[in-house]
Amino acid sequence: MKIAHPLYLDVPMLTSVLATLEDGLPKSAALETLGIDLEGRVGASLEATAGHAIAQRHTVASLFNQVRSKLGDSVRSLASPKDLDAVQDGDFVELSGTLVRSPIYEFITVMERLFALTTLDAGNASVETALGTPVPAETRQMFNALRAELEQSPTVAASVQGGVTGIVNLHRVYLRDLSLDEIRFGRVRVLGKAVGGLKRGESWSVLSRSLVGHLVSAAFRDAIAGLREINPESDFPMTLAVPGPALFIIPLAVFV
Repeated sequence: MKIAHPLYLDVPMLTSVLATLEDGLPKSAALETLGIDLEGRVGASLEATAGHAIAQRHTVASLFNQVRSKLGDSVRSLASPKDLDAVQDGDFVELSGTLVRSPIYEFITVMERLFALTTLDAGNASVETALGTPVPAETRQMFNALRAELEQSPTVAASVQGGVTGIVNLHRVYLRDLSLDEIRFGRVRVLGKAVGGLKRGESWSVLSRSLVGHLVSAAFRDAIAGLREINPESDFPMTLAVPGPALFIIPLAVFV
C-alpha cells in the first residue's frame, strides 16, 4: 500500500477509529504529541507553538496511514456505479475523483463578482450592478442571508466526481482553505463512512440543507437562467441538483 498524504483529516474520527481497531487508544509518544482533550480537539492541552504544530501535522499523517493499513479489506473500493449495489450504511468506502465544492458557493462567488453584489449591504431599495442592471431589495436580502448562513455553517459541502459520485460535508476546522483550492486540484481519494445513497433517476438538491435556500429556490433558478442568457457557452456548473447514482459519505480523509 502506497504512503498516503492527507489533505483533509477528521482527527477526532481518526482517533476513534484507531481506538476501535486497537481496543482502546494505545499509549505512545506519537499520540502524546497531539495533546488531544476529551472532546477530541488536537493541541488543546499543549502550548501553541510552531514546533507542536509541525509535530501534530506529521503525527496525524502517520496515524492515518496506520489506520488505513489496519482497515485493509474492510474498506470497499468504489470504481463504478455498479459497486454501489453492495454498499451498506456504515461501510468504510474509498473512491477517487475530482473534488467539487457545492455549486451554491460558486454561484454566489460568480454573482458577487459579475454583478458587483458586494454592494448588497447598501440601504437603498435598488442598487445598480456593474452591468448597469438594478438589483431589487429582495435579491440583496436573499444573497445576504444565504451568504451569512454559509459562513456560519460548521461544514463545507462538496462532491467527488469520478467513476462514482460521492457527496461529502467537510468540517471547516480541518480545512486550511475554505475555497477547497488546495484539495480540488487534480484527482484525490476520499475515505469515509457510507451513510446513504441515491439511486439512478433520483437527485439531491444542493439547497436541501439550507433553510434560506428552500425559501428562495425559485429565485435561484431565475438567476441561473439569467446567467445562461448572458453567457450560453459557459461551462460553469450551474446546477441545483446532484444526480444519482451517488453515495453520501462522512469523510475521514481526503488524500493523495
